[in-house]
Amino acid sequence: MEQDTQHDRFISFPYPHENYSDGSINYGGIDLTHETQRIDEIEEAKRSPNLRRLLEEVNLQDGLFMTLGCDYRRLENGIGGYVDFTFRPGLPASLTVDAVSLDDYFWAYLAKQELDHHINDGAMVNYARSALKWSWSELEMGGVHSKKITLAFCCQHSEDAEWCLDHLRHFLVTEFPSLPPRQT
Repeated sequence: MEQDTQHDRFISFPYPHENYSDGSINYGGIDLTHETQRIDEIEEAKRSPNLRRLLEEVNLQDGLFMTLGCDYRRLENGIGGYVDFTFRPGLPASLTVDAVSLDDYFWAYLAKQELDHHINDGAMVNYARSALKWSWSELEMGGVHSKKITLAFCCQHSEDAEWCLDHLRHFLVTEFPSLPPRQT
């Protein structure tokens, strides 16, 4: 996974609400692990049922991850957006060391799905590699340095974006946490 050094303005979480000169709005970072009632403030979650489900399940359960921000919008040629997330604070280093390798774990998860569901070899992985871009950047949360993972997506159809978000949700909530413990 590549480090993103161009879009790393938001390195301290939570970050404030911001209005841009082009009329767009960044509603700010909301820590849904502590302020679950604020999920309805996230405009992007109103545009995508699977984005909302991802935000609910990743943040509202006791899990390994938490979201930091997201986007979901109609583009000229389809649907695009991103999900920023990180490991929750206080987890063992044996887990968090894998932050910059989560993309490799995700591709392996999709390859396993292909086998389990008798899907043409490479079909899911190849599609996901064409629609998704993983990156990481530095993150500071409560004085602790960590890694922010960004999964950006660009799909021709909303169903495809929903598919990507559903697989990311399953991976973060169920698949990655069930993997054997990693050694540091």
